[in-house]
Amino acid sequence: MPKDVVIVGAGLGGLLCGRILSRRGFTVTVLEADSFPGGILHGFEWEGAMCDRGFHSVGGLAPGEPLEKIFRPFGLMDLPWYRADADEGLGFLRLNTRSDFEMEHILGPFARSTWRLEGGGTTLSKALADGLDIRYGKKVSGIENQVVTCEDGSSFKADAIISDLHPAVTMGLVRDHVRPAYIKRIARLQNGPDIFSVHCLMEPGCVKWQSGAIFLNDSLMIHFDEPGTNVLELLCFGPGNPEEMIAHAAVRLPGLKILGYHAQLNQGYGIQKASNADFISAQTPLPWLFLTGQNLGLHGILGTSISALNTCKMIQL
Repeated sequence: MPKDVVIVGAGLGGLLCGRILSRRGFTVTVLEADSFPGGILHGFEWEGAMCDRGFHSVGGLAPGEPLEKIFRPFGLMDLPWYRADADEGLGFLRLNTRSDFEMEHILGPFARSTWRLEGGGTTLSKALADGLDIRYGKKVSGIENQVVTCEDGSSFKADAIISDLHPAVTMGLVRDHVRPAYIKRIARLQNGPDIFSVHCLMEPGCVKWQSGAIFLNDSLMIHFDEPGTNVLELLCFGPGNPEEMIAHAAVRLPGLKILGYHAQLNQGYGIQKASNADFISAQTPLPWLFLTGQNLGLHGILGTSISALNTCKMIQL
């Protein structure tokens, strides 16, 4: 069984793998190119509010439900979660860019319960990162012979390496021989579209705050930031037009007055899964290299968390 593990990428999958393996006695080092943990789980500050890029609500967090069982051992249920209204925004996932297979499996936990978190994804990413040995500013340039090399010239050798990067990006970094059939299979898998988000600063009190998302016209989701803030987020599969999105939102929310907005294109849900054949094993052809993250299995917080559990299980075999 390996003792030293290097994890490339401090997204949700990488952080959870780090917490799981550290808890089980492994020595874990996490390499992150950015200066903060969480990847798209981590938000950004704008107009005095912490805005989310890839986290809005989660399903299945009530006692005994799937995500609660995964989060509880790591103290994550002690975070300031609060119950949200049934998430109308789930309809956003039913666009023709998503498969029926994904919808059947992803939407189930939300039907049980929907939850939001004070501070959003940033609160979760910071809690997951707490206690881990994370080296920030470490952009990986190559992986070879159980050694990870970074652009700054530093290198890290380990018994096992986990990549939280996209599988195709990971294979582009690997310098060892990997059978061509595996590379071709990874290259053939299709990514879903990116997500275009518009964070809007509202005039205080112009519309009533809502805890659940609002879904419009098979293309637009409206999501209020936390209570007490005046930020409204509009999302569509990108690219999008901010002015048109704001105009549609104003029809649904009479009285809406926008003082300014911040638009950006964010990473989407990764590799689409039309069937079980599109799932990727955590074990690569290299016995010491493993994958994790939402690209392996189902998307979202629960799917990525299950991916991390499966990755760690393979390392312990």
